[in-house]
Amino acid sequence: MASINGIIAKISSWGNAVSKNTILQAISSGIMSMFPIIIVGSFASLFSGIPIPAYQEFLTTSGVNVALSAVVNATTNMLGLFFTYGVARSYGENIGVKAPAAGVLALVVYVALMPTLTSEDGVTSLAFDYLGTKGMILGIVIAFLATKLFHLIVSKNIVIKMPTGTPDFVSNSFVSLIPAFAIALCAIVVRMIFALTPWGDAFSCFYALIQMPIQGLIGGNIASVVLISVIMCLLWCFGIHPGFITSLIGPLFMMLDGANQAAYAAGEALPNIIGMNFNYITTIAIAYPAVPIAILLVARSAQLRTVGKVALAPGFFGINEPIIFGLPIVLNPVAAIPFIVTPLVNVIGMYALQSLGIVAKCVGILPFNIPVVITGMLSGGISIAIAEVVFLIIDILIWIPFIKAMDATRLKAEQEAQVA
Repeated sequence: MASINGIIAKISSWGNAVSKNTILQAISSGIMSMFPIIIVGSFASLFSGIPIPAYQEFLTTSGVNVALSAVVNATTNMLGLFFTYGVARSYGENIGVKAPAAGVLALVVYVALMPTLTSEDGVTSLAFDYLGTKGMILGIVIAFLATKLFHLIVSKNIVIKMPTGTPDFVSNSFVSLIPAFAIALCAIVVRMIFALTPWGDAFSCFYALIQMPIQGLIGGNIASVVLISVIMCLLWCFGIHPGFITSLIGPLFMMLDGANQAAYAAGEALPNIIGMNFNYITTIAIAYPAVPIAILLVARSAQLRTVGKVALAPGFFGINEPIIFGLPIVLNPVAAIPFIVTPLVNVIGMYALQSLGIVAKCVGILPFNIPVVITGMLSGGISIAIAEVVFLIIDILIWIPFIKAMDATRLKAEQEAQVA
């Protein structure tokens, strides 16, 4: 037992250290700060892509499709740019950079490194391709490097100091001047270097060599999602919150969702099955409410029925702590088996149905904490909602024998306590 407790303590300590890492915190909080933009883009994409001929004809004749496309371009198709600013600002706050210009300078580097398009009449423009999720990973790297360089220069006191009594907003502007020139110079040098490569620019190179393989490893590989699900469930079983794993995989999943969302708005085939939306539906929206429903269906002990009642409403909204610590899941081998198995059934089953075209793919990024069935309707329509109900029933059936086993023990203990 001592050795098991020692292993749990080490895993918990490692998890806490990872979750407190300034880089992971910056990624998580920086992306979440752009949540309103994500949601607006999601609904604009959803409304513009509903595949009903009469509705699409109305959008075209009324000109609403142009307006919706403009909103999609200003939100979903610029997520790489927005995430860069959000991560840079968050990372700056974590390491003590107080100048608001640091986040803007990360955007300067981002735009300076982007490939440009030149039309036949000589007009140069930026392509939306790398303003969106295709540029997201490099954007996050830029956010860290630009902000770190800014912090390094300021911490070395290589700044222009204004006389005492100068207003703060004026002093801060001059403090940012030398770091701004240094960051811009680095961007120029990097752009010139990549212009000499076969890719021609940093974004194309990074996307081909790094982002595409990562997306293929996560997005096109059901085994990776199964492994992630098992690890997260096991951590819960030992009482360790797996939030740090979400921080690691979240940006990758959101890239895949963003690609689907852009394709859906453009009326194109969705490229990905796996994404944050798929992951939320299969591991949270379906699996969480199944447990309290199973409890309320078959449990007779007062303890379990109380847990079921308390956990039912939170479970529908993606909150599982009442089950984790009330059933409990933690250090409970009987509950751990269905807790690990049900998400796997959902992930593998939904992936198979979507691969075969029986169930629609998820159209893009979805807000968290939305109940089952509603998630399906918002994610791709009635076929996903029906599949959610089917898997919810399957999850309940898987849980019932385990609930009965735990209930029998607790009911016996309650009856003995009453006799005593």
